[in-house]
Amino acid sequence: MKKRTVIILLVVLVTGSLAGGYWYFTKHISQKNPQTEEAIRTTVRTEDLFTLRLYYPVHNRLQMEERKLPRRNKEIAIAETIVEEFLKGPSGAQVSSVPGNTRLLGIYKDTERVFYIELSEEFRRNFQGDALTEYFVLKGLYESLISNIPDLQDVKVLIEGREAETLGGHLYLSYPLKDMISYENE
Repeated sequence: MKKRTVIILLVVLVTGSLAGGYWYFTKHISQKNPQTEEAIRTTVRTEDLFTLRLYYPVHNRLQMEERKLPRRNKEIAIAETIVEEFLKGPSGAQVSSVPGNTRLLGIYKDTERVFYIELSEEFRRNFQGDALTEYFVLKGLYESLISNIPDLQDVKVLIEGREAETLGGHLYLSYPLKDMISYENE
């Protein structure tokens, strides 16, 4: 009888310990606020941010806007971020001439530090404007890249992986942008 009491007592003690441990861990450990943990994981320290200067064509002029984004270390990754942010357009209610629904398909760099920006067909198809609008769209893209990537020599725009003759019928895309838009005609 004594042996049986000891076994029952041990079973009750083990069961109680397991139940108490389960209760403690479910109430105290898992009650950490999951939103707080997510916020901690996604919070970016200020030293992990960098500032991009983007130049948007707005009302036939370029408007500079700065955006703080997570730091990128490789030039191609920085260039991708610049072009993607440029294609989004300016913040707020500003209406930009950047053709809508354009996607970045790729960025390539040659040995002469010319960056080839491959954009979707929507860049050409959705462009609306005259020669001045076309000039400011291309100049905004060029200035956004050149002001954030110091050693960049030139920018060449490709549409769907091919050289395009023009964006809107006024300026040639067959050549890199630097000589075409670097003159201050504003």
